[in-house]
Amino acid sequence: MVRCSVATISWERVHLSLVVTIPSFTGDPSDLRFLIIDNEREFPVNSTLVGDGQYRLEFNVTNFTDRRQIPNGTWRIVPVLNGEKLLGATYDLKATEQLDVSSRVFLYDRNRSAYVIAFGLSDDDENPEFLMRTYQLNRSAGPAKNPVKKPLGQRLALKVLPRPRRRKLAQRFYKISRRLNPPKGNRILFASEMRTGLGGNLARVHDRMIERGLDKKYTFNRSFRIPSTANKWSTLRLIYLLATSDTVLMDDYFGLLGNLNIAPETKIIQLWHAGSGFKSVGYSRFGKYGSPKLTNAHRKYTYVITGSQHLVPVYAEAFGIEESAVVPTGLPRIDTFLDEERAGKVRDDFFEAYPQFRGKKIVLFAPTFRGKSIGDAHYPYDRLDFAKLHEVCGDKYVVLFRMHHFIDEAPPIPAEYADRLIDFASFPDTNDLLQVTDVLVTDYSSIIYEYTLLDRPILFYAYDKETYSVIRGFHRDYDSTAPGKICTTFDDLVKALQDEDFDLSKVAEFRRENFDYVDTNSADRVIDWLVVGDHGDQATGGGRPWLAPVSDNTTAGDQPLSDQSEE
Repeated sequence: MVRCSVATISWERVHLSLVVTIPSFTGDPSDLRFLIIDNEREFPVNSTLVGDGQYRLEFNVTNFTDRRQIPNGTWRIVPVLNGEKLLGATYDLKATEQLDVSSRVFLYDRNRSAYVIAFGLSDDDENPEFLMRTYQLNRSAGPAKNPVKKPLGQRLALKVLPRPRRRKLAQRFYKISRRLNPPKGNRILFASEMRTGLGGNLARVHDRMIERGLDKKYTFNRSFRIPSTANKWSTLRLIYLLATSDTVLMDDYFGLLGNLNIAPETKIIQLWHAGSGFKSVGYSRFGKYGSPKLTNAHRKYTYVITGSQHLVPVYAEAFGIEESAVVPTGLPRIDTFLDEERAGKVRDDFFEAYPQFRGKKIVLFAPTFRGKSIGDAHYPYDRLDFAKLHEVCGDKYVVLFRMHHFIDEAPPIPAEYADRLIDFASFPDTNDLLQVTDVLVTDYSSIIYEYTLLDRPILFYAYDKETYSVIRGFHRDYDSTAPGKICTTFDDLVKALQDEDFDLSKVAEFRRENFDYVDTNSADRVIDWLVVGDHGDQATGGGRPWLAPVSDNTTAGDQPLSDQSEE
């Protein structure tokens, strides 16, 4: 048999594809499989027949096995026919310049660490083999450019209890708490590190369990905080609750999970707050601005919910988990959004509270944040011309500003425009606000998810589309899938509002892709399939080795144990 050879190398974010050719193979494709081998270590590789004698080998380099990256090593591509290992794959010696072009360096941890996938050839003079080298590089942080002197108490605390020591003490406290007060099969923790109170999907599941009388069978505990309210006492309380709970429900990034060895019996369910927007999150932006590390709290989830089967691979990639752990239950908060009786009451209550808006068209301005995460979240308000916006409103529109909850700075609306331009940050529920919205103005936010169910126009103010795409990344093509008109300048946005130049042509397709269920039963599916029931241990491999913290040998910064960042 002629030796197999690697014909093409291609990348899509963290997904590597190698097309391997075996020209003389005419047998049953099911008899052929592929391994990557480094001395005594070997791992199977997913392969698909794509043509005569051609197979595509597919790797998610950040989630190759057991929710971990391809291990460090020098790997050969080896076909296996009916259990017999054949000679390793070769590469066209006339095209070796492509090996360097196709290699990748993924920077993360504030550019202090790199994960490298480098292609090359073995030093065999007769028959050089194709090699894939994978390794991590780390450097120390070095002196800070503009060091800010910490308070004396904090400096002493860091001296006495450096980060590694804190982690050990936290783990010891977790074990002792679990031993002294073990879970009893009925304890459920509702928690968030990004909210100060119960809301969104967590609130709907919590309320629905009470409606069904399940609060009489299960004990509910809560922990809600944000970085500015987190302290050592709330951290100790949270560790205790994590240790003594049977099921943990969360709705956003939960940094503390990454520092603890979570008991495999604990069911961790991520009710991710966002539906489906455009911006890449988690491992979908590995190596980009705000990239997660190779070890990350996202990998600890038992299950993650999503709105449709179409989104399963998107969420699996983002969280660095297998697709079988992503369950398309629908988002629980949609239940109340689609309740027509409740929606009618929301609209009546709104206009009773704000009678000055009757007869006006309500425009909701609700973009996502700029920055990496909650710590540096902001919005460039200089991209808004409040005078022009006020003028175009006339007697027709009123514009309500609802900035992302990560953003502390309110929109600087001049007092003379406050009759038509109003900051609505204090309004209790964004979904209720959508019920009275006639036109949504956003950018890359997942707020579009629910709003597309209303068949109302969306304007996308994407002034930084090209930059955002390169730095942050999109998980789908923005221009072809955005369910509304895209405006790249503020003048374009104002003109679209003035002329009512809207585009609803892509809304139906967006709904088809993102909603398997358009009903009011998503909370019940979460409860019955995941909380009360179990989707099956086979969905997450049973043993769940990823629940243990894994040292990535990166330099530890002076971050608190309750660090919220995805860095």
